[in-house]
Amino acid sequence: MSGAEVRLRLIGELAAQVGARRLTGAEVGSRKARTLLALLAVADGRLVHLDAAAEALWGDAWPARPGDNVATLVSRLRATLHPGVVLGGRSGYRLGRHVRVDLWEARELAGVAEGALASDAPRAMRLAGDAVRLVAGAEVFPEGGDATWAEPARTARADILRRALHVSAAAALRRRRLPEARLAAQSAVAQDPFDEIACRLLMRAYELAGEPARALAAYERLRATLAEELGIDPTPATSALHVAILRSATLTP
Repeated sequence: MSGAEVRLRLIGELAAQVGARRLTGAEVGSRKARTLLALLAVADGRLVHLDAAAEALWGDAWPARPGDNVATLVSRLRATLHPGVVLGGRSGYRLGRHVRVDLWEARELAGVAEGALASDAPRAMRLAGDAVRLVAGAEVFPEGGDATWAEPARTARADILRRALHVSAAAALRRRRLPEARLAAQSAVAQDPFDEIACRLLMRAYELAGEPARALAAYERLRATLAEELGIDPTPATSALHVAILRSATLTP
């Protein structure tokens, strides 16, 4: 796609950045045009067949000529954003290869951050923080309600946020930036109370800060949640950390 780069924001209110222009809401297009654009963004470069697009746009009440209607929406999106923003024709449509979507950018950042953690904690922390900022604070295309086609992207957003918070906390621990480690770990626990990796990171942050009682309290909250909700105990790794902190606290004068 030549010309201005197009970036789409799928987290929160749908928005498009076209060069220096930023469009939100109705500036992007009608509600159905925005839904179609979000559907293509969720597909992550895969072809969306006409039937799938029609179902997302009209449910069971398809118009007489759904292909013509979808083609009209595509034409309007191309006119508003860029001719190469949507590719394809009556068999199906997909986003242009050079359209960037915030959700999938965050996935890339989280993956690179994970790879950098062992050798370059400052870079890992920076990249993970960028990923968190892209996906935190809102859901995927909330104006779509509980649309089933968006569910895989909602699951992906939660996973990306969890991974990025883990890296943020782990990198901050390596750098002894304990308040930042604690904040990232607490955010991950708040997102998923069953997240044992986040709990262990939080426990380590408290332990290194000289607050073993808070570390033990974090473990107890996890243990109680797992027992009450799932009927299971923490994993051996989490239990071993708990025992180590408990012994250290007992031995400290």
